[in-house]
Amino acid sequence: MQSAIAKESEISIPQVNSSFMYTMACYAARYYAIKSEKEPVDLESFIKEHTEFFESSIRSSIDYYTTDDENT
Repeated sequence: MQSAIAKESEISIPQVNSSFMYTMACYAARYYAIKSEKEPVDLESFIKEHTEFFESSIRSSIDYYTTDDENT
C-alpha cells in the first residue's frame, strides 16, 4: 500500500472514485447517442466494448499501483 501511495504522489494522479466512473459512463452514453444518430449501433456490443476497455484500464492501473518494482 505504501508503494501505491508513493507512486500516486509521484505522478499526481487522483484516486479513481465513483464520481469519475459516473463521468466516464456519461461520456460513453453521450458518445453512443451521437454515434447512433449517424449509423445503426448495437447497444449490447457497444456496452461490451466499453466495459472491456474500462475493465482493462482498471486492471492495468491496479497492476501499476500494486507492483513494488521500481522499473514499472
